[in-house]
Amino acid sequence: MPNESSDSKERLLAAAWDLVVASFSGDEDGRGAKTTPRVFDQLTAARVSRHAGLTTGAFYNRWLDREAFLSDFLEYALSVSRSQAMMGVTDILSKMELLGPSEMAVEAIKQTIEATIQDPAFAMQLYLWALARNRKEVLDDLCVGYQATRDGLRMLVEGFLEAAGREFRPPFTNHLAASIMIALVEGVSLQRGIDPEAFDLDQVTDAIIAIWTAMSRVPGDERTASDIFTDGL
Repeated sequence: MPNESSDSKERLLAAAWDLVVASFSGDEDGRGAKTTPRVFDQLTAARVSRHAGLTTGAFYNRWLDREAFLSDFLEYALSVSRSQAMMGVTDILSKMELLGPSEMAVEAIKQTIEATIQDPAFAMQLYLWALARNRKEVLDDLCVGYQATRDGLRMLVEGFLEAAGREFRPPFTNHLAASIMIALVEGVSLQRGIDPEAFDLDQVTDAIIAIWTAMSRVPGDERTASDIFTDGL
């Protein structure tokens, strides 16, 4: 019985995720429907259960109300997104021996930006932050998501620095560098998602690599970020 209940929960959450992905991609129920500001309001017990091939009773056996369901769904959705992101990081790191540091950085940046644009969870995070930024449980889930993203980026940045024979330049740390990369990638992804012609992706990639270069140094270079701002690299 516990296994059956757990299976029903996973099926219901997966069905809700499928509905939200279709809605955010503008292809809800195959009708090409556009996303509405009330996309999560569409996740009713009846609709989610029907999409999962289960009865509404299965929904209420797991959750007493929609709020409890949405709390679990947010955690599920962000977990799916994080898993996909980590698969992307693993894929890039697996190519380390085939690509030089510069080529690896270019591929990592482009792949991350394009994946972020296509990731429904990215749009969901913006929507949820605007919708419930004063609700601690929502912010806690979003914070966990950012922590996991930073962990993945730290692996990527460490691999890049090791391959390039470089280290962080003070005051940059792995945590700070990963946080800055998240801000850059999400900002670029948001702009490009809204206006694909806003900028040339190759130029943005070159700019981000230049930032990485400024954040790092060859061992023995004691100059700080302030020093290179004044004197140049």
